[in-house]
Amino acid sequence: MRFLNISRFTSPSPLRLLDFAYLAVLLPLILIIKVPMLLYMLFVFLLLFFRKEPTTATVVLTAFAALIALFLSLYGAFNFSGLSRLSLFVELLIYLLIIAVSLQRLTRQINFYLIVSPVLLMALSLFFFHSVTMLIYVIVEIFVLLWLILSHRIQGNMQETFRMTAMYFASSLPWVVLLFIFFPRISFEHASYGFRGDEIRRMGHDGTMYLDSKALLVPSDRIVMEVGFDGKIPSSDQLYFRGSMLYIDKKDHWEPLSKVPARTKKSDAESFAEWINYKVSLYPTQKRWLYLLDLPYEVPKGASMDADFVTILKKNIEETQHYEATSALYYRYGRSTPTVILEAASHFDTDSNPKSFALAQKIKVQYPDMQKRADAIIELFKEQNLTYSLRPKPLDLNHSTDSFLFWEKIGYCVHFASSFVVFSRMAGIPARIVTGYKGDLRNSVENYLLIKERDAHAWAELLIGQAWKRVETTAFAARIDDGTQQRLSQDGFVEKKNSFFKQANLYLMYLKYQAETWIVEYSHFRQMQLLEKAKNRPGFLLKFLGSLLVMILLSITALLYFRRPICTDSALCALRPLLKVLQKEGYVREEGETMHTFFCRYLDLNPRSVEIEIIDRLYEQIRYGGDRSKESEMMLREAIKAFLTKG
Repeated sequence: MRFLNISRFTSPSPLRLLDFAYLAVLLPLILIIKVPMLLYMLFVFLLLFFRKEPTTATVVLTAFAALIALFLSLYGAFNFSGLSRLSLFVELLIYLLIIAVSLQRLTRQINFYLIVSPVLLMALSLFFFHSVTMLIYVIVEIFVLLWLILSHRIQGNMQETFRMTAMYFASSLPWVVLLFIFFPRISFEHASYGFRGDEIRRMGHDGTMYLDSKALLVPSDRIVMEVGFDGKIPSSDQLYFRGSMLYIDKKDHWEPLSKVPARTKKSDAESFAEWINYKVSLYPTQKRWLYLLDLPYEVPKGASMDADFVTILKKNIEETQHYEATSALYYRYGRSTPTVILEAASHFDTDSNPKSFALAQKIKVQYPDMQKRADAIIELFKEQNLTYSLRPKPLDLNHSTDSFLFWEKIGYCVHFASSFVVFSRMAGIPARIVTGYKGDLRNSVENYLLIKERDAHAWAELLIGQAWKRVETTAFAARIDDGTQQRLSQDGFVEKKNSFFKQANLYLMYLKYQAETWIVEYSHFRQMQLLEKAKNRPGFLLKFLGSLLVMILLSITALLYFRRPICTDSALCALRPLLKVLQKEGYVREEGETMHTFFCRYLDLNPRSVEIEIIDRLYEQIRYGGDRSKESEMMLREAIKAFLTKG
């Protein structure tokens, strides 16, 4: 096999360097460029690959193909909806830039526009990608562009200019970090630039909970949101993220009230304790709900909160939402519950579930105290020997509570919550269903928590003693069916088997989240927050200064590493320790002096140095005699070692 001769690429032409630059900056844009324009780019590439000299006909044909590709790529996009978005104009600008560059590149002549365009394309790509992945790639792009510029300016080989570029990067790292942290920032809202190439739609609640085949069950590991707590993550029984509140029983599904009063100052009179602050990155759900830890207190900017502490935005979530929130882990609210909510939370159909209604009335008469009545209902549910299953039998939707509680006795969170709420209302206790997510501490690391689609959950709230109390209804299950148990066991086995990889992935996600929070989303507010933290917490300041010192040391280490001479010849590399020792003794190899002449000069002054004679002979044999065997190189190293040991 013939190996590639790297020396062919030691001094590329300026046009070749520009080709490398365009290859680097166009890679992410391929994800958003329309197919007609991609085909046009392929056409230009083939012309450059097969034709050595451009002709007038070639340029005219390429220009005509460019107009067709531009028309097809943007056909139908020019409407009032499209014109309101900057993404259309940025996309158009990218296409025009690509066309201009391709036509100029066909002429094989370099002008100012051809040189500047890679930087412009790199900057325009930031309108479409807003993530840590793109941030890392931009750093790589800057490195590549600087490398190519140095290769052109100093006319050196690619290996040497790569080392120089690495030296510049290493020496500039501490100053870049300091400028990033302390340079004054301007506060502004995040603009919506249209596409986000690395985001996909996640499942989100739509304010409806079904009891039939559409029931809420999404056993997927796709991430819905990432949560970073300012302190320790709360315990598992406190990781309920509130989404929608459901009141209206439609037999086969539950719906929210059409209109819920907004939260008023009167609500603030309720008691809250043990505040916790956290940051959320919620991925696109195409719904309006923001998920906040029970019980949310402060409304994220741009959202509204009703009397049920349900938080929504004005528009559907079509791109990742980053928001900060404050919640109380211990709370009491419900004293000022509006009448419309009380009426909805007490309504039930007496004819739908006759057996449940009869039992509920007995419990109501037997236990006048609301709390004891609720405890009796819970005991009743536990005594029914209910089964938790991911594949329940269909319920009789005309008598769903009776069907679940006395006949089928199998279901998962939606069935447990629905039956419990209906039964509680029949017993005279106002009740409602809450849908959202239940966090799993197995998906956490440090102060970071992942919420996945499989964490979707439904639970109940009862109004007892003028306070809404959460009830985890799935806790009433006496057993888990074999199929579900087997699946959970398999998941547990796989999880245990891959625990190392899962933990490693969690740490990677944690680092990504921290990078997005403190780098991609680094704003004036976060800058002031960081400075205030350094001012008030000496321990944090010491850690920051220590980290900066470590970064400086790493930068110096990298700088020294890349400044070291490149070893291109194994025999010459083996001689370096020897030459350093001889230099300390005053024997310096003169400019233009061959190694053999240098050794002969040393032997004239030190005729008894047998080792140097052996070293000289072996070096000449390896370097010029064509003997590149491992045995000869080993003998050379042994001779050098013997001389150094003797000295």
